[in-house]
Amino acid sequence: MNNKVSNIQMGMLLSLVLCGFFLGMSDIMLLNKTSSDTFISMIIGSILGLVPIFMYLKINDTYKNLNIYEKINKLFGKITGTVINTLIFIIYITIFSISIRSIIIFATSKYLEVTPYLFVGTFIIICCFIAVFNKLETMLRLAQIAFVITIFIALFIETSAFKYLDVYNILPLFNNNILNIIYSSFYYAASSSLLSILLLSISKGNIKNNKKYNKTAIVFYLYAILSLTLVMFFIVSCFGYNMSSMFRYPEYIGLKKIGLSSSDLHLENLLAFRWIFYLLALACTSLYGMLTGISTYKIKKSKIITGIIAFIVMYLNKLSIPNTLVFIRKYYIPFIALPIFILLFIIFIKCIIKKESN
Repeated sequence: MNNKVSNIQMGMLLSLVLCGFFLGMSDIMLLNKTSSDTFISMIIGSILGLVPIFMYLKINDTYKNLNIYEKINKLFGKITGTVINTLIFIIYITIFSISIRSIIIFATSKYLEVTPYLFVGTFIIICCFIAVFNKLETMLRLAQIAFVITIFIALFIETSAFKYLDVYNILPLFNNNILNIIYSSFYYAASSSLLSILLLSISKGNIKNNKKYNKTAIVFYLYAILSLTLVMFFIVSCFGYNMSSMFRYPEYIGLKKIGLSSSDLHLENLLAFRWIFYLLALACTSLYGMLTGISTYKIKKSKIITGIIAFIVMYLNKLSIPNTLVFIRKYYIPFIALPIFILLFIIFIKCIIKKESN
């Protein structure tokens, strides 16, 4: 299943994955929770986010030729390892579920209103299959292309929207409850850097020049954080906190309003492509993690089983999650982010103990 990929390609995939939960989810939560102190929360959250990034890199450095499932079996033994691996597998399914549903809801609400949910979902999942069920190199090359496209889209959007900026819209600062700022900071870190755990399904041994990967990962983490900060800066400085927090997709609506005043600009559509690339990277990485888990335990017809799980998840999404935003706001921290961090921390400590014992 695995091919050699470059450290730059892995860094690009990491950057795309870290941005996946921001537009339409984390951004609106931050605006509603902290309003004028959104940027403070993002700065603090970016610093806090270095913790899971360093934990990810440490785990990645342990048993470099093994994927996350194989590492856990080696670190914890077969019985405990199987339990932890089951939880890891559930995490991949959960993130895949949220990302796929987010793409479908956005596409059907903004562009494909009369197209059935399941039809759009099937098309998206097939795209993920094409990327994931080939060699790892295929998925990483597609991530590289998507990353480059998102850079050009970002530059074009920000250049076009520059004349609408009013920096006074981001003021006043420090005008919120400190507890809200702290909670939002943790939420921002949990919805961005914590997702780095998903890349542990790709062993470091499959990366060319892997000795340089840790520095590469930090650079692309900083790029992702800067990118998200610029998105928030442009939308708030153009429209202010109150207007930005009124919509489910504030960046999209804001750029659409700019487009109305200039008929040759349709910036909201470019933003939509950028965001979909982020979510597709998140979905594909999660799907690859599911496939890796099934393959690690030498289950026959792993691709078929992974595909069946993907379609079941999409169908259950439609039935069981009526509002993704409400679900993320209420349940992401206690039922998704906290268990992910606890698992990541346990594995991290075990990796440190293992190194010291050697």
